[in-house]
Amino acid sequence: MIKIKDFVSILQDNKMKNISVYNLSTENQERYIVLCTSNKISDSKKLADIIAEKYEYTDKIEGYFKGEWIVFDFENLTLHIFLPKVREKYNLDKLYKPKKISIK
Repeated sequence: MIKIKDFVSILQDNKMKNISVYNLSTENQERYIVLCTSNKISDSKKLADIIAEKYEYTDKIEGYFKGEWIVFDFENLTLHIFLPKVREKYNLDKLYKPKKISIK
C-alpha cells in the first residue's frame, strides 16, 4: 500500500507542478487520485520511470509512448501525469473537486 504523503514528496522532488490529491476512500478501502502537471514529455517519462522502478510497477504504463498523459493504477492510488494542455482539455480536477484534500 502506497503512503500518499511519501508519494506526493516524490512528485515534488521531481518538479511536478499543480499537484492535486483527491480522496475517494470508502469505509472499506483507502483510495486516492493524484493529478500532476509536467512541462515536458521527457520530464513526464522520467517521472514515470522513477515511479515504476521505486514501486516495482509491472502493469502497462498507459500513455507512456506518447507521454502527454501517463497513467499508473496502483492498489490504492491512481496517478495521472499530464502536459498542461491535456490537463486543461480533460479537466479531471473539476470532476473530483469536492474530494480534494491537502497533503503537507
